[in-house]
Amino acid sequence: MFKGKTLARALCLAAMSLAAHAQNVGSFRDAGKSAVNYTNPVASSTGDCAKLGQQVVSVEGTRMTVLASEVVPAAQGVPDFCRIVAMLDPEVLIEVALPMRWNGRLYMRGNGGYAGERIDAPNRVALRDEALKRGFVAAQTNTGHDAVAQPLGTFAQNNLARLVDYSHRAVHLTAQASKDLAAAFYGRKPARSYFDGCSTGGRQGLMSAQRYPADFDGIAAGAPVLNFTGTMYDYVSYAPLVSKAGFTSAQLSEIGRAIVAKCDAADGLQDGVISDPRQCRFNPRTDLQGLSEAQITALETVHADMQHKGKSVFPAWPWGSEAPDTNGISGWAEWFVSIPPPPPPPGARLASVGQALPPGETRQSAYAQTFLRYFADQPASRPDADWRTFNLDEGYRATSFMSQLLDARNPDLGAFKARGGKMITYHGWADPALNPMMTIGYYEEAGRATAKLDDSYRVFMAPGMQHCGNGNAPNVFDAVTAVIDWVEAGRAPASLVAVQQRPDGSERSRPLCPYPQAAQYVGGDADKAASFACR
Repeated sequence: MFKGKTLARALCLAAMSLAAHAQNVGSFRDAGKSAVNYTNPVASSTGDCAKLGQQVVSVEGTRMTVLASEVVPAAQGVPDFCRIVAMLDPEVLIEVALPMRWNGRLYMRGNGGYAGERIDAPNRVALRDEALKRGFVAAQTNTGHDAVAQPLGTFAQNNLARLVDYSHRAVHLTAQASKDLAAAFYGRKPARSYFDGCSTGGRQGLMSAQRYPADFDGIAAGAPVLNFTGTMYDYVSYAPLVSKAGFTSAQLSEIGRAIVAKCDAADGLQDGVISDPRQCRFNPRTDLQGLSEAQITALETVHADMQHKGKSVFPAWPWGSEAPDTNGISGWAEWFVSIPPPPPPPGARLASVGQALPPGETRQSAYAQTFLRYFADQPASRPDADWRTFNLDEGYRATSFMSQLLDARNPDLGAFKARGGKMITYHGWADPALNPMMTIGYYEEAGRATAKLDDSYRVFMAPGMQHCGNGNAPNVFDAVTAVIDWVEAGRAPASLVAVQQRPDGSERSRPLCPYPQAAQYVGGDADKAASFACR
């Protein structure tokens, strides 16, 4: 057990890990193919960077205090820009980067985990700079707390304001502040505004479309934790069984390979990728050898609907998230089981960035623990709650204040659609962090609530892809350019082309199809997207 400063340090490390930004690394890769050539500058700065804090002092009645304003000179391909760091009351830290030559658009990137990222974190800066290179005003927020000072969900203890900011208010106000600063700096507000995020960022994107349909014209919302509360309770429902099962890294990789071997060819092509795991008929009792009863039971529980008082309340995990990546590491490492992955190579751009976790905790259990303690019973806190002993029969809340505040499950996208908004959601079928069936369920419900939904919202499932990227399958694609073309050129995405660079240097590509379509092999080189059709 941790004690004193050791526990505090471990929680801080976990906070930095779990608040790390999660986002597909393919944003802007297809900019050169855009139908609207959105990188062209259309305006130059007319304002004084140093005086923006005097011109924009409040946003929708909320005080904004500029903490720093500086002109950053051009370097390493990044153009010169005006950098504004400001605080929106009570504690929402924002950064808005305004290039001297502007493409007329706003790009805001989302957060990961329990957010609270440092705005100068290397991966945050890298994403900002990629947007600046294309001429965007680039915005971000920490959502109102610092993940090092307030690890995981501790920021919400006895602080409803921070919780509301994390849920949706911080993203909304940051978008409005960015538009106001752009108006002061260029003499006009952005012609178009875009949001790009995955995981928590995906939830933020959906939440924006649902609560603030005028904030963004286009949204790329990847792997959204849209049923936040249900996800946390689901983690709790099987975490004790998985923890006691004692899976080794080698076992998990072998389990993953066995699942792929059993279900790979169901789509008519044996290529190491399960196209639709819902068609996978896998039985761990008969299809696996050498597992203990505890291990078999854990697998069966994960891959069955979560039950509460005889009713299914959360969908079963599809088979396949156990599959190893190109390094041979199971997708369950760190997420389901406390097995750290190997460090990435120097300079690698990652879909999600992780650091150390407290010993004995997985990412799922760490998320669930902090939810039980500081979120589940708001406004009360339960600092002694423990996922290992939590009574789910008594403690589960199907509907609650927290679900209304945090979940992005409102299926009515009518207001977003009416003003011409376009949104793309992508989700990996092998995601070990967030159950992809959440996305399928939401899309189908939204289709019943919103007429002609495909005119404004499409979902793209990525076979074999893990959380926001990675996995041994094509997993890098550009949803941002696709949504820009949809908004500005009326070119609805018929597919997204995903690519994978294999360790041996070879490449394979595959179309991701708008759900419920799936890529079907039609002949030719199976490593080429052109050999597949969406049907």
